Amino acid sequence: MSGLDAALMAAHEAGDGAGLARLYERAAETAGDVDAACFFLTHAYVHALEACDPRARHLHGRLKAHGREA
Repeated sequence: MSGLDAALMAAHEAGDGAGLARLYERAAETAGDVDAACFFLTHAYVHALEACDPRARHLHGRLKAHGREA
């Protein structure tokens, strides 16, 4: 298990929404393609919204830039 995977598991277990948003955004940065990156960004966005993390606006903008808004 990679360090990022372990950190994600720990954040899930701790219920750390802001940490999950940060970690999923980091996962998006290392994704192999745009679809995978947007998958992780979507998770980051949802966790940021749930945690009332101001990062949500930035994440939403990144998803919109990739056409991921209905």
